[in-house]
Amino acid sequence: MAGRQDGFTLIEALVAFAIVAALSLVVQRGLIQSRVGWAAVEDRTGAERLARSLLEEPLTPAAVAAGGREGVTDGRRWRIGLQTLDLPLPNPPEPETGAAPPPQPAQEGPRWLPLRVRIEVATARGRSVEVETVRLAPFPARGP
Repeated sequence: MAGRQDGFTLIEALVAFAIVAALSLVVQRGLIQSRVGWAAVEDRTGAERLARSLLEEPLTPAAVAAGGREGVTDGRRWRIGLQTLDLPLPNPPEPETGAAPPPQPAQEGPRWLPLRVRIEVATARGRSVEVETVRLAPFPARGP
């Protein structure tokens, strides 16, 4: 045992260094992937928040007449498309015989207009978040 030296040999030190280098690459790759994933999630949730806030805004007669509107908010391009829906309306109930006729409304036609609302918000990665729903918009009253 007198001929044996204390400490690591060069081969042992190189093997240990290679193992540490490989592990650090794995950890670094995992950190980079999680950061990229986190950025993608933040980008998408930001676009979803913007789409929801646009959906909550009231519909203006100018936007309804134009068929929608578009713009840029916080660096994100968005577009709101509005299309009228032709829904079959039920016939009013028949008055019973001998009953007083129901009072006639002062305005003719529907007071609400069903619209298909389609909102598209672009993300920074080039994909878009799309929301589609049906909303009722105030219908302009017709004159007598």
